[in-house]
Amino acid sequence: MTTVVLGLDGSCFELIQPWIDDGTLPTFSRLTDEGAAADMQSCLPPVTCPNWQCYATGTNPGKLGVFWWEAVDEDERKIENRSAATDFDGTHYWRFLDGAAAVVNLPTSYPPSEVEGIHVAGGPGAEQTGYTYPESLEEELEEKYDYAVHPKKMSLLSGDDSNNECVPEIYELIDSRFDVLEDELENGEYELVHVTVFYLNVLQHFYWNMDVVKRAWEKIDERVSRLLEMDELDHFFVMSDHGSNEIETTFRINTWLEQHGYLQTESGVSDYLHKAGITQERVRPVLAKLGVEWWARRLLPERVQMLLPDEEGSVDKSAKGDVVDWERSQAVASGQGPVYVLADSPTERKRIVDKLISDLEGLTDEEGNAVFDRVLCGEDVYNGSHADRGPDVVLDQAAGVHIEGKIGNDGVFGEPSKWNGENKDTGMFIGYGPDIDETAVLSDMHILDIAPTVLHLHGEDVPERMDGEVRYDLFDAASEPANRDVSRISSQVGGPDSQTIERDVTDRLEDLGYME
Repeated sequence: MTTVVLGLDGSCFELIQPWIDDGTLPTFSRLTDEGAAADMQSCLPPVTCPNWQCYATGTNPGKLGVFWWEAVDEDERKIENRSAATDFDGTHYWRFLDGAAAVVNLPTSYPPSEVEGIHVAGGPGAEQTGYTYPESLEEELEEKYDYAVHPKKMSLLSGDDSNNECVPEIYELIDSRFDVLEDELENGEYELVHVTVFYLNVLQHFYWNMDVVKRAWEKIDERVSRLLEMDELDHFFVMSDHGSNEIETTFRINTWLEQHGYLQTESGVSDYLHKAGITQERVRPVLAKLGVEWWARRLLPERVQMLLPDEEGSVDKSAKGDVVDWERSQAVASGQGPVYVLADSPTERKRIVDKLISDLEGLTDEEGNAVFDRVLCGEDVYNGSHADRGPDVVLDQAAGVHIEGKIGNDGVFGEPSKWNGENKDTGMFIGYGPDIDETAVLSDMHILDIAPTVLHLHGEDVPERMDGEVRYDLFDAASEPANRDVSRISSQVGGPDSQTIERDVTDRLEDLGYME
């Protein structure tokens, strides 16, 4: 049996259903008619990091030890990137298959792990080389498919201009992913083939439902149609790490924390750079057009790059740690939801958490719209050995709200700037194949359910560590997996060794707009 899992970063029915209905996406119409389709819940916050690893391991962030692109280390008084493969304490589900697996472009899986089969790591990281296992595969991918992990001109993307040189690059990346997928499937060597199309969501972030996004989906629809005609394919799953929706309001959580006395900041180098007119918006596009941005990032001192402010004087990335007054602050936040409380004792931490939740619940924007669907205590969201390292408060942003994590803005609310589309916690899932019940109603489908369900489909034991459930309701009542009990096993946890890739990762996240 060969199963293909196609990961479409940020995909959701909210965006594509109108295109399905008007005939623009005939293959997705076929999949939803002849397969089982449903909205699917992501882990909070609904972000690429950590949700791709949540999918791949079947475990929640409290067990993985990664909760967003960055982590706040209260003891060391620093904010650092947490998105390398070795930051995650978990085991990918394809390691439990008897047969070989081909894993292509899984985000946050750099450096690649040694698998029975092949692993082509997705970003961030792998800016230049070292992204495949075995190592020799990299040269083959580049020669045969002109394969690249990232487009070369990411910094040219702008929510105000879809006519730029990066968009065609992203289309080429999409095609190259499917080219690899088709060839690996045709080889017939693999029990599982997983391929992620990541930059689809980058287009959605910048352009939401504009024509450039629609064209990307038309391309994917046509390529999926070709897949479905291949004899080597038995079961086909489409899934996403989270969903998307159009941004209507920007909420600046650290500005709110500062205005309400939870966060105290200090002046620093960024303030002087801003006063001198040296900002991200002025410097980086010039370097990109000159074709020297990559080199400049490596020649300029790292601290100078990290302290470069935006036009409003705000700082992002790890530079936030340099402007936080750690002695006097009670809380600091990342973007898109996580809030970390700074306290000397459990009693004081609980007091601040309770007050924060009370102050944030029911918060509305300037037009009276709710900013959050829920304001949650971190211990109610996560469980596992690393849960105590996670955020103390988790903000589940309401539809149309983008939560920024920058420090230094004057206003709490703002209009969309870099992005037009934001993540939401409802992604999509489609199951298609001979054992799938096309009438299935998959209520409460969760991203953590995919790993144990695929293992069960293939007759494998399900590790006890997995948080997800085998979705019996996905299978046809007469099928073999629907009539077999789930077998559980203990599992070994761990991942490959890694070199430090902090600088490249942080740059890439900034280009994408995550590290604000």
